[in-house]
Amino acid sequence: MRSAFTIIEIIISVVIIAMTTLTLAKISKQNSTMVDYVTNRLKNELSNTLFLHPDAFNYDKSRKDAYTILHSMGIRNDKTKAYLKTLKRKIYIQEDIPIKKMIIPVKLNAIMLQSSFSTRFYRIEP
Repeated sequence: MRSAFTIIEIIISVVIIAMTTLTLAKISKQNSTMVDYVTNRLKNELSNTLFLHPDAFNYDKSRKDAYTILHSMGIRNDKTKAYLKTLKRKIYIQEDIPIKKMIIPVKLNAIMLQSSFSTRFYRIEP
């Protein structure tokens, strides 16, 4: 008698291979989604830094583009102007945050930039 695989053994091995393949595909999709999320978040964080100019504190509760905030810097390149006008954020300035027991008196403010990835930054002024 010749030894060979039975049909049940072949079906079980195909099912195991299919489950393993599906699991690997799911993990790959999750990794791809996470990479896209982190990449977009980092790009957004980088563009948020444009809104940390002191002039941004004049635009509480308004939606402004980066060029409006940075216009005092004398940007001359038209492509740069056009790009900065596409970056828009809703700006919220919080009241001064009281700091107790300060050795050196400083003023602490928070600025919240609302977009697809909202962020809060803190600013210390002497």
